[in-house]
Amino acid sequence: MARKLPSPAKRANSARGGAISPAPRPAPPPAPAHVAILGMGPSLDTYTGLCKRAGGRKNYCDETWAMNALGDVIVADKIFHMDDVRIQEIRAKARPESNIAAMLRWMKTHPGPIITSRTHPDYPGLVAFPLEAAINLAKLDYFNSTAAYAVVYAILIGVKKISLFGCDFTYPNAHHAEKGRGCVEFWLGFARARGIDIVVPKNTSLLDALAPQAERCYGYDTLDIKSMQAKDGHVTVAFSERKKIATAAEIEASYDHNQHPNVLVTGA
Repeated sequence: MARKLPSPAKRANSARGGAISPAPRPAPPPAPAHVAILGMGPSLDTYTGLCKRAGGRKNYCDETWAMNALGDVIVADKIFHMDDVRIQEIRAKARPESNIAAMLRWMKTHPGPIITSRTHPDYPGLVAFPLEAAINLAKLDYFNSTAAYAVVYAILIGVKKISLFGCDFTYPNAHHAEKGRGCVEFWLGFARARGIDIVVPKNTSLLDALAPQAERCYGYDTLDIKSMQAKDGHVTVAFSERKKIATAAEIEASYDHNQHPNVLVTGA
């Protein structure tokens, strides 16, 4: 086989001690196909049950992403803590016995990655969230919860399937305590429009998963809906007359806004 000689220009440049092109950077690792994003709500129990039945978390999903204090409770590949630790330190100093103070103690020695808003030299595991890239996804700066940031991060790196557990936002006697459900659902819709599969447990209020289909499809009060998905993904919808129609009293009760509509709050 003939040996290919370098061009005269390259030989001359080498002889003069010219700059040598740097070695190409290694390609980034491939994005996990399926990630499970974990919040601290009641439906988190569904994730642990699935992993137990699967024989381990890696047999259920490729990566587990935990939020906040869950990073020291559940084995996770990434942790999301979007609060600036400088603010958290102020809180911890005022209440050194608090859960925030306890969380900061393990965060200081955690190797990471802990995705956050702003890094800090005392927390070597912190990694800054790619905010500019996130805003450019939809030309929109709408990220009002840590769960929303986690969903957006999954979209950015090319994840194919997102499962969410414990991201319930509505709890008994505390339905005003946590905002952000609308933002998470917006980005889940954005992800679904890009072909990303979305999975939520049946016992979460997210995407109204715990509601019966009759409540998820508003207006079809005299029809039962049956949907069937073909192998190619196309969904066919069939209608049948509902055998039992609500009474006048039941209809009026459904429009009564004095009672919270979510069973996680009412316990009904």
